[in-house]
Amino acid sequence: MKNSLQFSDLLSAVTVDCKDNGKEFVVTDRIGAIEHLLQGTEYRLVAHEPLALLFAKRVPLENEKVVLVSSHIDCVYSSCFCSDNGECFKGTFDNSFGNAAVLWCMLNDMLPANVVVAFTGDEEKDSHGVYQVLESLKKYGCGLSCAIVQDVTNVGWESGALFTIENDCGIDLITAYNMVSLLEPYNGRFAFRHFAEPDESWGYAECGVPCFTLCAPVGGNLHGDDGVLLRKESAAEYCKVLALLAGFLA
Repeated sequence: MKNSLQFSDLLSAVTVDCKDNGKEFVVTDRIGAIEHLLQGTEYRLVAHEPLALLFAKRVPLENEKVVLVSSHIDCVYSSCFCSDNGECFKGTFDNSFGNAAVLWCMLNDMLPANVVVAFTGDEEKDSHGVYQVLESLKKYGCGLSCAIVQDVTNVGWESGALFTIENDCGIDLITAYNMVSLLEPYNGRFAFRHFAEPDESWGYAECGVPCFTLCAPVGGNLHGDDGVLLRKESAAEYCKVLALLAGFLA
């Protein structure tokens, strides 16, 4: 059954506070919102670590190759907000936008069964959530073919890019070529940066996991309490591209 929410409602629902102390979550408003939104869906909580919650349509199978979507939920804002600003959303979207985008794909059945979605903590500091995700997947005995990290970025905002691909690491040449071919309809509307600001992809790469970050371009101070601008067109296309890439890699 498909989701009846508008994307704006979903974005507003998850643009709430969530913080951790590097060991465990201590403010859990966003976790509660995510769990509420996934109630009654086919997604189940397959692992609950102090700094990571993993959801999937089914428990990962032993020796199965899974695709991971890693979406950090910790934030540094004093207060969170989301508002309509005409052609843009305005709000504290690092990284509630990524959370909303993957939830949109989950609620609208846009992801294959071998995709695991991780909502992680400690990204803003040491990315301990990454290591807990990998430990959880190791317990199931499954393999990890690729990690798609979600974030927001200032890259591409001025040029009107719909999305960016950043911090790619360990992607083999054939897969990279096919990804570029897959994204050909967006030629000229997305930006690529091999080395970008640190995010969870650095942690996955350190552990030998092929990965890249799929970012949404925003205008403004990413960590500022005044919020950033996010083009509605970019939000819509980002969700499609996330599902497209997850399906291809699966």
